[in-house]
Amino acid sequence: MTFFNSFKRSAAELKDVRCLAVTAVLIALDLVLKQFATIEVTKDLKISFAFLALASIGMLYGPVVSLMAGTVTDLIGFFLTPNMGAFNPMYTLIEAAGAMIYGIYLYNLRFSGFNKTKKFTTGNDLKGIMRIVLAKVTVIVVCNLLLTPLANIITRSMEAGVLIYAPTLAAYPARVIKNLIQCPVDCVLLAAVLPVISTAYNSVFKKARITVND
Repeated sequence: MTFFNSFKRSAAELKDVRCLAVTAVLIALDLVLKQFATIEVTKDLKISFAFLALASIGMLYGPVVSLMAGTVTDLIGFFLTPNMGAFNPMYTLIEAAGAMIYGIYLYNLRFSGFNKTKKFTTGNDLKGIMRIVLAKVTVIVVCNLLLTPLANIITRSMEAGVLIYAPTLAAYPARVIKNLIQCPVDCVLLAAVLPVISTAYNSVFKKARITVND
């Protein structure tokens, strides 16, 4: 599957009622995880497991659907969370970008070893693991280490009327360390959860997904 074709096919998924229904359920799961399974380290650093829901949407329905889901979850989450302050579209765009990245890397991901033998194989499964790792690393670098600190600097500067970057830079080493520690944990979680989601989806809808190598 080519890069641009994945966007085209993902957009076509929106015509399927099944896509809309499953995506709605996973969006609800994302919101629940954000509300009840998020650990706030500092004001700017949080540990959340909501990415599992968005990654699942990206795996099942691709980058267009996951981008839209990321936008919706951030908007709904803002209104559901008290004391969030003024709405900032930059963080919505970052959430949407992260969700889209999962869709780009994970669309039509399938673990043949899990589905057939309950063990990983050296073929598609290892390639699938590499796609998971690349997806997570890309999200960390692009969204967590580049876009989010930039958005923090812009937000603080706009509020103060002058350029303020010292607090963000001071917290940056902790952000890097936190993401370095969390990355392998998140990859393991994705490798454990995504095969279960894929298997459950196929069992319910009895529709074979396209293999990793298409």
